[in-house]
Amino acid sequence: MMISKPELLAPAGNMESLIAAVENGADAVYLGIEDFSARAYAGNFTVDEFKEALDYAHLRGVKIYVTMNTLIKDTEIEKALVLMRTLEELGTDAIIVQDMGLLSIATKFVPGLPVHASTQMTIHNTEGVRFLQHIGVKRVVLAREMILEEIKDIRQSTGMEIETFVHGALCICYSGQCLMSSMIGERSGNRGYCAQPCRKKYKLNSKGKRVNTTGEFLLSPRDLNTSPILPELLEAGIASLKIEGRMKRPEYVAGVVRIYRRLIDRYMENPAEYFVSEEEKLQLEQLFNRDFTSGYFKGNPGSTLMSRERPYNRGVRIGKVIGYDKRRRSLTLELSGKLKAGDGIGFEGEQESGTIVQQMYVKEKFTKEAGRGNVISIPSDIPHTKGTEVYRTLESSLMKELKESFESPGKLRKVSVLLKVRIFPGEKIELMVRDEDNNEVRASSDYVIEPAIKKATTEDDIKKQFGKLGNTVFEAKDIDISMGKDIFVPIKEMNDTRNRAVEELKKIRVRSRRRTEHFPYTVTEELISSEITRKPSLYVSVSNMASIDSAISGGADIIYYDGEHCMQDDADLDRAASLAGKAKVPIYLHTPSIVKDSEMPVVEKRMNAAKGSGFEGILAANTGILRKALQHEIPVIADSHLNIFNRDSAALLIQKGARSVVLSPEMNLEQIRRVSQGMNTEFIVHGWLQVMVSEHCIHSNLTGSFKGTSPSFRTEAFELTDEKGFVFPAVTDCSGRTHIFNSKKLCLLEDIPQLIESSVSGFRVDARMTDSVIIEKITTSYREAIDSYFSGEGLRTGAGKCKNISKEYTRGHLHRGVL
Repeated sequence: MMISKPELLAPAGNMESLIAAVENGADAVYLGIEDFSARAYAGNFTVDEFKEALDYAHLRGVKIYVTMNTLIKDTEIEKALVLMRTLEELGTDAIIVQDMGLLSIATKFVPGLPVHASTQMTIHNTEGVRFLQHIGVKRVVLAREMILEEIKDIRQSTGMEIETFVHGALCICYSGQCLMSSMIGERSGNRGYCAQPCRKKYKLNSKGKRVNTTGEFLLSPRDLNTSPILPELLEAGIASLKIEGRMKRPEYVAGVVRIYRRLIDRYMENPAEYFVSEEEKLQLEQLFNRDFTSGYFKGNPGSTLMSRERPYNRGVRIGKVIGYDKRRRSLTLELSGKLKAGDGIGFEGEQESGTIVQQMYVKEKFTKEAGRGNVISIPSDIPHTKGTEVYRTLESSLMKELKESFESPGKLRKVSVLLKVRIFPGEKIELMVRDEDNNEVRASSDYVIEPAIKKATTEDDIKKQFGKLGNTVFEAKDIDISMGKDIFVPIKEMNDTRNRAVEELKKIRVRSRRRTEHFPYTVTEELISSEITRKPSLYVSVSNMASIDSAISGGADIIYYDGEHCMQDDADLDRAASLAGKAKVPIYLHTPSIVKDSEMPVVEKRMNAAKGSGFEGILAANTGILRKALQHEIPVIADSHLNIFNRDSAALLIQKGARSVVLSPEMNLEQIRRVSQGMNTEFIVHGWLQVMVSEHCIHSNLTGSFKGTSPSFRTEAFELTDEKGFVFPAVTDCSGRTHIFNSKKLCLLEDIPQLIESSVSGFRVDARMTDSVIIEKITTSYREAIDSYFSGEGLRTGAGKCKNISKEYTRGHLHRGVL
């Protein structure tokens, strides 16, 4: 089997990291430019800094991808478009995009700029990839939760370039589906401001009782490290292997890139002899780890995915505490690994107590280095407990070595060139230089070659002078010389000719990718639906027959029948359709947000069964299901999980065939108004908002009921309580996925008049986790609020108040929005 060499893609949060990535062997680098980057807290680049970075990389044959992987507000579209056009003109190799609207704009109006779909788009099935393929996406970064066989099948079925993360931090939630940081404190992960609530402490409550757990960081995954299984990733045909870490220090980027470069090259040279050396394993561990996992590539890893006892870098174990001298303020350690002055150390379970070792003593004698078996003492104001494990969190000699690669660059990364020199008496020096990309330049001297009077110039003299490329990015692979006899060539003339050619080649390498091919941006007015009515419909999501009755009795205009947490027997569809049909209320099938290819036949069968039972259509929460529904000519509504955050996102989905779109719950009133003008839009106004969906089954792994990669799951309700006492309801679905909901119910009952005036065409009450007895009361409250507005009667006394239907509630982002 012929295996193509994959691209090694490295992160850069600043210029130092970019140089570190390039000089240590990256084929491509991804980075952010001030706005629109999902790592808003990384250094990121100004446009001027980016130009410098782009030239540096392109000169050395390295591609640059710019991350524009956040959701974009309507007010930011023009600014984003200006940036994209600038990136295109400068020769940027691609942009990485999350926002559906930005994707649409880029492919239509900036066609010279290739678009890659970010992992933030939650693409996890073949039809989702095909959906993006038809829009013009050139590469897809698949969800981290994919197994190798799924990746291989998608690549073979679609021919799409696939990119996957191979090393670095993991999210516990499917990327693009996490609202936890947003709902807790307005810092949206979808806008690049994640506050990492997954790295905080939580308690698990199940069936009304506290469950004792090993560790308290119940949502904190280990770091991804695929070095042991790298051959399998290459054999799966993955086009780009991506290292996470735009917020990591440049030394981390240098070290990880250097090792993965070696590993890829080692495999390509001799697949049968692939190995990871002990030194390479140790260095990866030293650079940063929360313990390592190979992620989902080989199947569901269960508890080995998680780092519940420590959400921070643990380093490399190098010993333990054996005593403390209070009088001398001296800590005694027994070493099992080497330690040098200048190294950083940390102590098991004590995140804030790390220190840099400035002095250490062996048998009361000062030393700069100690190793396995030595007992050392170091100054310490903290009396760490005897037996506490000690970890080296920073290795000063390794940091120094890695730092040299980007503080004194040029020694590692070179571009091979072929030189052809022609020197004959009575003629000018003629030089041709061709690089490895077949860029070719020619230069000639003003000087005309003369016969030698004394010492003649030899072929070795010419080769020596034209091969002097040490201060450039180039190195001579071969120098072909044609020359006459008994000639004299001044060294200055050779140097000048060589330098002119080299400078011209540099310009060509930098400028060759620049292009301009964009079109005027216009809002497509024909997308405005003629079916829009002034009075909004009331949608109610339910999960059982009794709840359908309650919603209808309360005045629901449309029913969404749930299929998120457990695919039931198709017989329930006939009963659900019959109940809704008798009341002449349209009913839609609510499909899951995550549907892998192995699950698609079941969901597809259920969609067709629903159509046959009389369902009006489906609610699609991922692009794969949306595409499937349209193939079967089933009416479809695009759900909020598709992160519809601006008019262009809504327009794209309606243009592709969606009847209407459900707007992102992260939008505020003004944003809703902008998108809803002339469009069929829906907004969730009540219920438990899902803030995470995870492939990891938290409950079964913590309670010991996880039985391997294919457990027989059943729905299981439980709760997670954070350090402030907020309780987050959660449920495990029949596929073993965990769904976590906000700690407070959303209630926008009092805001219905403003939402009506914002031109929203539908309001949804999500009652799937609500008792059927209460559903009627909630639905009635919203029914009255809508009807009262249009009747001009005003709300009845005591009606329209959230406190009447919810003990504790939040108004979400309606009046605040997100960063």
